[in-house]
Amino acid sequence: MSEKPQEKIIDAEVEPLGKSGSGSGRSLRIALYLIAAVMLSVAIAIGYHFAVSGRLDDLFGNAAPSASAPRPAEPPPSAATPAPSAPSVVPMSTRDARLDQLESRFSSLTASLERLQQLPAANAADPQKLHDIEQQVLALRAALDTATAQRTALQGQVAELQGRMTALSEARLASLREPLVQLIGWSELREHARRGETFAREATALGSYAEAQGGNLKTAFADLQPFAEQPAPSAAALAGRFTALAEQQRATPAATDATAAADKAWWQRAVDKLSGLVSIRRAGAPDAATVDGRLDLATAALAQGDLKAAVAELDGLTLIAPLNDWRAQAQARLKLDAALDAYGAALRAHLTVQ
Repeated sequence: MSEKPQEKIIDAEVEPLGKSGSGSGRSLRIALYLIAAVMLSVAIAIGYHFAVSGRLDDLFGNAAPSASAPRPAEPPPSAATPAPSAPSVVPMSTRDARLDQLESRFSSLTASLERLQQLPAANAADPQKLHDIEQQVLALRAALDTATAQRTALQGQVAELQGRMTALSEARLASLREPLVQLIGWSELREHARRGETFAREATALGSYAEAQGGNLKTAFADLQPFAEQPAPSAAALAGRFTALAEQQRATPAATDATAAADKAWWQRAVDKLSGLVSIRRAGAPDAATVDGRLDLATAALAQGDLKAAVAELDGLTLIAPLNDWRAQAQARLKLDAALDAYGAALRAHLTVQ
């Protein structure tokens, strides 16, 4: 009797995957999907390998024959046929070892899945917290929009204020530009006049403004205009020339009579010349009743910077021609100084009103 092939049945129990907890996140579901895909891929690969290598037929060929297949006739027992011996242990083939290995790996994967299901989600999010965060984000965005609008409005106000300030500054500068030009021109004119220099250019600028404004400013400038091309000497220059001219005045006799001089003898004329070469001054305070005393008083007044007092000391005296010219220049200097003072006062009063 032929030996009936033995069948090896592999029981593989697969536990169903439990559902993930309500708090499991998206990452846990993705991990489960990936593991399931890996397991399916492994199963497909094993089936394809068995089908291609023909082992799938060998695996299912050892199954029991169907009922319709004829059973082989058993030979009649005979005395010579020995009794069947006990079935020997069939060694595990390489195919069985691989199946055991796959079953072990499948069990390991199943256990891993169960452990993963039991772990809490790493990035599980509370819906209420998410809602609160979204509300906070919306509130911050609204506050940012409000701040942006306020900043835009503030920038507009600042720009408008800057425009107004610029307009006011330009208007103020325009109103002050002409007076400022007049003050600068007046300062330059006065400095030239003080040094005894011409001031025609400055007088042209000041004269146009004074003519346009009229009133006291125009009247004061009319007294100043004649000195623009022919200024008077400076007070310092006049004081420096007076000493020499005073000595010439002292050396000249008070009254010279040509007829009387001709009637004198030669020795009398010589004595008069010698006496003219010698200047005799009285010690002490100057005598205002004499020519020498008046000249001394004029010299003292010039030393104190009082040109007007010096000119007054020469009034009523018979002066030599150079000293008489000096007196005329000093009077012109005094007149120019008075015109300068009058125009300066009129200009200041006019600018104060403006």
